[in-house]
Amino acid sequence: MRRALALSLTTVGGFLIVVGIVALVWAPGQVERTPLDTDNTTYLSGHAQVAGGADLKLQDTDVLGYSTNKADADASDDTDVVWGSSLCLVRDEGDIDGCVDADDPQGRLISAETDVFATDRHTGLTANDAAGLPDSATPEEGLQNKWPFGAEKKTYPVWDGLVGHAVDATYESTQDIDGIETYVYRATVSEDGVEVLDGVPGSYEAVTDYYIEPVTGTIINQVIHQERVADGIGKILDLDLAFTDDQIQTNVDDTNDNLAQLHLLETVVPIVGLAVGIPVLLIGFLLLLLGRRTPSAEPAEPRVDATAGV
Repeated sequence: MRRALALSLTTVGGFLIVVGIVALVWAPGQVERTPLDTDNTTYLSGHAQVAGGADLKLQDTDVLGYSTNKADADASDDTDVVWGSSLCLVRDEGDIDGCVDADDPQGRLISAETDVFATDRHTGLTANDAAGLPDSATPEEGLQNKWPFGAEKKTYPVWDGLVGHAVDATYESTQDIDGIETYVYRATVSEDGVEVLDGVPGSYEAVTDYYIEPVTGTIINQVIHQERVADGIGKILDLDLAFTDDQIQTNVDDTNDNLAQLHLLETVVPIVGLAVGIPVLLIGFLLLLLGRRTPSAEPAEPRVDATAGV
């Protein structure tokens, strides 16, 4: 009975230790990667002055933005994820719940663009050498749609498609959003000679604040101010845009779920596995050792009375 208990304890203890070590050493590299089933739409809203009409006079309008990011699982691999993305900006007029065509009768489309790129699944940095990236993809650089796992309080390069290169996003502060600690990074760009309209150069200024949950690298909120001035025409866009309140709440909820999963796999499982497994294994070994040292009971020899029969 004791031997069976000892063997059971050593088996359970050894199993828990192995699980704890695997979770401690192997799991972070596996779970801290962008999932290949990602397919989401981010909703933004704000206000803008947009050039319109034959005279390109600035018109005040509320605006909505739709940013989609879909991972191409077939083109992605263990290291890199290939993305198909789009960004659409429309006037918030009428019953609208998504992007509209360029020939929209109400003329609500402000801008629309698509892109194909690849990023490292852990660092979030653009990976132009990804195996599944189409040959036609334009080389890009920097961060795109998320920060790295374990983001730090430092400067990161962030891709700006309008200027065609990455700009520095510097750490500014730490802010709480619905109970989640975020690092705030600010990217500022001011350049001339930028194509602000099709075939029309001009000046471009933008300030973008990114609110990043540092453990997962998730963008909880993004606040954008942008101005475009076309040479010979004047200002054609003055835009303020940010994630909607509902979008921020969705990001917070999803991030809390992801943080709980990471905490379970990277903290709880290793602690339980090692803290429980080691004592259980030692108890099992001790019982086996005691079992070996205990002498087996020998049958007692019958006692002979020397005076018997006298």
